[in-house]
Amino acid sequence: MSGKQKYPRAEALKVAKQMCVSLADVSTRLIVAGSLRRRKMEVGDVEVLFVPKLVTQTVDFFTSTSVSAVDLMLEDLLRKGIIAQRRNVAGSIMWGAKNKFAVHVASGIPVDFFAATDANWFNYLVCRTGGAESNTAIASAAKAKGWQWNPYGVGFTDDHGCTVAVTSEQDVFRHAGLPYREPWERL
Repeated sequence: MSGKQKYPRAEALKVAKQMCVSLADVSTRLIVAGSLRRRKMEVGDVEVLFVPKLVTQTVDFFTSTSVSAVDLMLEDLLRKGIIAQRRNVAGSIMWGAKNKFAVHVASGIPVDFFAATDANWFNYLVCRTGGAESNTAIASAAKAKGWQWNPYGVGFTDDHGCTVAVTSEQDVFRHAGLPYREPWERL
């Protein structure tokens, strides 16, 4: 077991609710994953998985671009001091296009934001829900049949090098050759 600080479920749920309320209108899909989804009584962080809505932003008189509405909302939460960027164990800020590591300022609870797509939603949801033993079991079972699990991609690569996409959490387990486990049954 790691020496990572743990937070009571009730406190983490309050933070998760605040983050989800903030992101609900700027996401097409949104869920709290990780140990909260696995119903753990103590958690090390809040993990929020989302598919962002895209909005058009004007660059100049002739140019516009599509940007993540979630990214804009997270920048607003940073400006308001609701969240702050968090450093990883190596001391680096982790605030990229897909993964953003923050801390909820009022509670001190770490909050990790993960951007998914409609195509990789279910695969990424299984991965981000975890736990580590479940993810290792999926990867090992896939490897045993000559496949590779691509947890941040759309699914698996089979023994012929072809992509096998998943369209549900059950698909992830089925393609790996494992019985489906509900989030709270995963270790």
